[in-house]
Amino acid sequence: MEKRSLKDLSFYDDVAALERYIGVPEGALRNIPIYGRVGAVDAIIAVRKMEKNSLFRPGLYYIVLADLKGNTEFNAKYGDTQGDIRIQWFQTCAIEALGTIKPSNYSAYLKAIGDAALLIFSAFEDVVRWSDQFTSLLKSMSAEYAQVCENENPDIDLDQQISDFDLRARRFAHLGEVRFKEASDPICLSVSQTFKIEKLFENEDLGCTDAVLSAVRPLLPDFGLIDAFNKDVVLAGQNETSRTHYLVKR
Repeated sequence: MEKRSLKDLSFYDDVAALERYIGVPEGALRNIPIYGRVGAVDAIIAVRKMEKNSLFRPGLYYIVLADLKGNTEFNAKYGDTQGDIRIQWFQTCAIEALGTIKPSNYSAYLKAIGDAALLIFSAFEDVVRWSDQFTSLLKSMSAEYAQVCENENPDIDLDQQISDFDLRARRFAHLGEVRFKEASDPICLSVSQTFKIEKLFENEDLGCTDAVLSAVRPLLPDFGLIDAFNKDVVLAGQNETSRTHYLVKR
């Protein structure tokens, strides 16, 4: 599918076909306004091309898990339809950010797990660039919600619903060997460790485990980051306590 200019918006109007082509869940794009959909579609197509040109290779990776904050409360208050839009837009931002930064090394969006996204990176600089772009896209997408928000319950204040929709994500990186069972499905201890500690990270700064910090500490000044202690943890399969951290802007 050839890249189209922004003027040829008709290419982006057949939403159902685009969703099938780029492999996102049905409904993931149709609620995004056309001017926001263009960049998302182009970036996701770029990511899919990267995946076709690179096999999912076993090896040592920065494993990144991003989790949508406040989703249970939002669904309970506004219903599954609006909750689905919130999750779909979150996942779109996660993969669009990867296609937008044009990673310097091997990177992959592995899969969506409910209201979380799992990615792997070979280079830490790509983790930082992705995280910054992800934050920017979440803010932009949150601003678009006012254009498509439907007040399905007259007892709910529309302005409050728009405010509650605000897309905010915690995200953190772990470092470990990744093996794949089939296609892009990772089955390994390092990924299991990652999922078991996600609740330790409540802030929206990029978090990391001790393993990551040890590897990237010399690089932090280059990215304008400093480390801040978060919490102690015993990783699955280990007996010793280790630390978790946030990497925050100076």
